[in-house]
Amino acid sequence: MSYGPQPGYYPPPYGQYPPPRPSTAFAYVSAGLFLICGLLALLTAIVGWSGSSANPDLMAAVVGIAFTEDITGNIDFGISMGMTVACTTISFALLLLARLDFVRWILGFVGALVTVYFVYAMIWLVSNDAGEVIAMPLVSFLLWTAATVVVLIPQTGRAMRGYQRKLTYPQQYQQPYPQQQYPQQYQRPPGY
Repeated sequence: MSYGPQPGYYPPPYGQYPPPRPSTAFAYVSAGLFLICGLLALLTAIVGWSGSSANPDLMAAVVGIAFTEDITGNIDFGISMGMTVACTTISFALLLLARLDFVRWILGFVGALVTVYFVYAMIWLVSNDAGEVIAMPLVSFLLWTAATVVVLIPQTGRAMRGYQRKLTYPQQYQQPYPQQQYPQQYQRPPGY
């Protein structure tokens, strides 16, 4: 005895299954990139803490060092700005591991500001005849740019918790399948 399709069960047409769920890899990659950026900013700020570092490349890569002469006249502003950016970035990068969408936009904003700062810092270094120490600011610029681009691309947005697909399913998945009539041999006898 063979049984036909059970009532209420209608398999999807051949070859038309819903698309797979988006990968969460981009969320973790962007969090990792921002952790690296934050740790690098923290490292450069700690190395330049006293203002008399033996490594001028790391001193040039402190976030905010290009503004120190204009604002305070000493290195304190650059160190405090570097520590603030580093700790903020590390904190939000750890929150990004939970795939919270609002954190993605905050890190995108912070990353864009720091990227623009490093463009200014490299121009400032070259214009003040300090082109020989531009290597570490260039590395920092490239890391911050990569992290900002990765966090703002649509694949990272799809990887966030609570992402809802909109208008991606074919029409047939938005409505239930129509009721079908089965051949007489598969229908229930009267009285059941």
